[in-house]
Amino acid sequence: MNKPVFNLSKKNDWETPPDLFKLGCDYFGHEPQLDVAATAENSLCKYHYNKEMDGLKHSFDIPFWCNPPFSDLKTWIRKCYTEHVKHNVSGLMLCFAKTDTKAFHQYVFSKDSVSVLFIQGRVHYYDKGIRSKNPSPYASCFIFFREKFDV
Repeated sequence: MNKPVFNLSKKNDWETPPDLFKLGCDYFGHEPQLDVAATAENSLCKYHYNKEMDGLKHSFDIPFWCNPPFSDLKTWIRKCYTEHVKHNVSGLMLCFAKTDTKAFHQYVFSKDSVSVLFIQGRVHYYDKGIRSKNPSPYASCFIFFREKFDV
């Protein structure tokens, strides 16, 4: 069986490595119930929004997980942040660590309820349960949107 080759121009829905998901959840003490950008086959949570449901059109009102399509990170970072604020819910996101972007500066940096964990090395995402041959072309990070308990 050939391993998939990481290629952003050909694929936009790379799966989260299970051990990386566990690392992020354990690090932040997060137990997500809703996978907001998944398929039935690769969802890591009890509930999920799939491509047909378009998670961007729905509420994230329970603890959530997001490994967004790489082509539209700004929209997904904004959606995760605004849903976190609107519903006072925790969410964990895995994405490229493009810290020079407007999205990082508007929705991640200087927000008291948002934390970032940078991942050492490049992530080998999965395709249909198989680890990619090549790593992602960019560094990755977890963004954690923490519920506020003093509301």
